[in-house]
Amino acid sequence: MKLWQKIFLSSLTLIIAVVNVISITLLNNSHQLLMERERSHSVNEHEYFTAAFINALTYEKLAEEALILTTDEISQIAENMVNSENRAGGIAIYSDSETAITKNISYMLNKNITEKFISSIDKSGDNYSVSVFDDDDKKIMVIGSAVDIETSCYFIITATDISEIYAVKEQQADFVRKVSIGSSAVISLILLIMVIVLLRPLSRLNIYAKAIAEGKYNLRIRKKGSPEFKKLAENMNKMADSVQLNAMRLENIAEARQTFIANLAHEMKTPLTSILGFADLLRIKKNVSDSDRIEYAGVIVEETKRLRSLSGKLMELVALGGTEIEKTEVNLPKIIKETETALAPLLAKNSVELSCVSENIVISADEELFKSLLYNIIENAVKASPKGGQIKLYAAIDGENTVISITDDGIGMTDEQIKRVFEPFYMADKSRSRKAGGAGLGLSLCAEIAKLHGAFIDIKSEPNKGTSVLIIISAEAKK
Repeated sequence: MKLWQKIFLSSLTLIIAVVNVISITLLNNSHQLLMERERSHSVNEHEYFTAAFINALTYEKLAEEALILTTDEISQIAENMVNSENRAGGIAIYSDSETAITKNISYMLNKNITEKFISSIDKSGDNYSVSVFDDDDKKIMVIGSAVDIETSCYFIITATDISEIYAVKEQQADFVRKVSIGSSAVISLILLIMVIVLLRPLSRLNIYAKAIAEGKYNLRIRKKGSPEFKKLAENMNKMADSVQLNAMRLENIAEARQTFIANLAHEMKTPLTSILGFADLLRIKKNVSDSDRIEYAGVIVEETKRLRSLSGKLMELVALGGTEIEKTEVNLPKIIKETETALAPLLAKNSVELSCVSENIVISADEELFKSLLYNIIENAVKASPKGGQIKLYAAIDGENTVISITDDGIGMTDEQIKRVFEPFYMADKSRSRKAGGAGLGLSLCAEIAKLHGAFIDIKSEPNKGTSVLIIISAEAKK
């Protein structure tokens, strides 16, 4: 069952129940008031007849100058009194619970009912017994009281037809039923319209949510309706923003991984092709001169080194992902000096000069990883520098930060190249980098190492004017 149907049916049921309870309560109260009024009127008539009957007996005794009246005389006076009454209900006088000395009641009450009613009358007091009995299709109110006459107790019973009161009640009940049905129909229509109108924004939100779930992440919900729906629309828009952002991030990750795999396959294919080709030449050729053998073996060795460098840096990148490093207090000039020594063969081979100047600074770092950071940046600078080029490294305190600057006078990069320089396998000058044995993983590795140390790498470069790489270590990262 849908929400609007649940709201509609539950509200309608509640309203109808409340209306019916109120109607029934009012109907019963009205009936009780009519019954009380009729009871009071009937009791007054009963008292009037009882008083008249006693007065008639007293008058008869005075007229006959008798001390007491005989039973026959009392019966005669009672019969005369009863027959002279023109009451619609009738009157009866009993000498005991079974014997009626006279009666003028048009309703044939059951004998057992009469006996039980007379037995319920209080003989010692002035109270009245009042009961309502059914006589065929009529309702009869019967009132009884006990009167001591001479030495005997007599029971006076008066009856009143109150069928009209019950008929009025039935008419009122029928009217209430009709009004209830009519009002329920009207209320149902009004309630249905209200529920549909009030829940229309929810249907609109449901349509938008379905569209967003189907991939339309750029869709946004208009904020209108009640404050609750506006707030819900706002939250759903925030959710859509988050979903769109995550979807874009996942797409970028998937694209980056696809590019990474494609580049990896390409980078491994080139040296493997060379190794296979020259190894095959050595295998096939019967006579290989020393110069050719040295040349072929040299190519195989260089391409193998390239593969080893590629696999090594890939392993480092994988190992660094999601790890936490162990930092110790290390002397920065010492790290720089050891890195310079390690790079000496590469510098000599490319005829590039490296000059290093550093203040006496102590940083908190993983010594080997930080050496790798400096090594890769300087190695890239060497590859980008011409023969006889110069690379300058300067480390100093700048305010609360430590700044390491590495500057070369090489080929430089454009702004677009700088944006992509940290991507795995990206090379600004692919032909030059491959000749130098690069695979485009060095700066990706540097970015991961810097991130683990809480450092930031900033690159400034212009084509044919060189490149300056700044490693900025914040005060918090040095702790």
